[in-house]
Amino acid sequence: MRASLSRLKPSTGVLEQAAAMTMILFSSYKLVPLLADDQRRGAGFAFVLLMASVYWLRSALNRRAIRSATKAIISFAELTAMVVRHDKAGDGHPNCDDLANKNTPLDPGETLSSTAASSQYEAVTKIRTLFISDVHLGTNGCQADQLIKFLSSYDADTVFLVGDIIDGWHLKSNWYWPHAHNSVVQKLLCMACDGTRLVYIPGNHDEFLRDHAGSSFGSIDVVDHAIHKGADGRDYLVIHGDQFDLVVSHARWLALLGDWAYRAALTCNAKLNFVRRRLGLTYWSFSAWAKLNVKNAVNYIGRFEEVLSAEAQRHNVKGVICGHIHHAVMHDDFGVRYINTGDWVESCSAVVEHYDGHFEILRWVGSPSPPLIETAAVPLAKVAA
Repeated sequence: MRASLSRLKPSTGVLEQAAAMTMILFSSYKLVPLLADDQRRGAGFAFVLLMASVYWLRSALNRRAIRSATKAIISFAELTAMVVRHDKAGDGHPNCDDLANKNTPLDPGETLSSTAASSQYEAVTKIRTLFISDVHLGTNGCQADQLIKFLSSYDADTVFLVGDIIDGWHLKSNWYWPHAHNSVVQKLLCMACDGTRLVYIPGNHDEFLRDHAGSSFGSIDVVDHAIHKGADGRDYLVIHGDQFDLVVSHARWLALLGDWAYRAALTCNAKLNFVRRRLGLTYWSFSAWAKLNVKNAVNYIGRFEEVLSAEAQRHNVKGVICGHIHHAVMHDDFGVRYINTGDWVESCSAVVEHYDGHFEILRWVGSPSPPLIETAAVPLAKVAA
């Protein structure tokens, strides 16, 4: 009986929201007659009280969301700790099938039929390495549902998270964390439970994780950058790339303004493509069009690729794998192999390395059929030393 009553007790957050709502109703009740009687001084005070109450309610809702997310993060940390304890005890990994939809590992290149939990997918493909960047969890533009479907279709030995997985910039000003974003984090952690090595390379939007560079949490390593040895024996620099973006490095306010403009463009894209769908037309992205057609944007991308290729040469490696500019591409134009993983906001793209050593850009189309595949136009042999 006491336990039942305790569950009925309102939490502190609920009480705070109720108090804020009461203040909003009270100030509104006082404001209307004061405006009618043209009592400006009293109406001004009531209006300020109303605005303060609205801000209080908004803050209370944000704190409630943060508390919910914190509980989820704590549960994820406990899951990771459990993985470590099982590893040390030699008991194997705990069962995460309900979240991860993983299967028994096969020989390289083989596939198998999915389980009942993932029956909507035809097969799970075994790959050597998976590279993902610019997911932007915490924003309404993130294609979290599509990413979960993609991750459920591939079983990688190693997964590189190449920055901007969580959008800390947006979360600071406007907390947004739906269930699908939780599911992405759970999915990644359960992949770690099942033996996949995860390497997290923070970007500019999740730069708060750079304070933890060099740390390991179970099967998850957090590093500033990594040198990946490919199956072909060549080394590749894996880095987010924002360090070589002059706007991000030297004009942070301009980078924040550009981030806001990009999200505004995504909102316009959503409205525009709603109309296009009604007219029977296919998806069209204004921001993607601008990247490929506006001269300054094209020059910026070209300069970024050139600088990252030079950084790879400075590290004495044969290629660089990066993210940051949301433009998936693979070429050898600057003397080394340049690979950009794209993003999971618009293009829903990732890079995979197969066991024979060749890389592919995959663009997930959100259907059970295989994703669209792009390979480099120039053979890798041409960039051999």
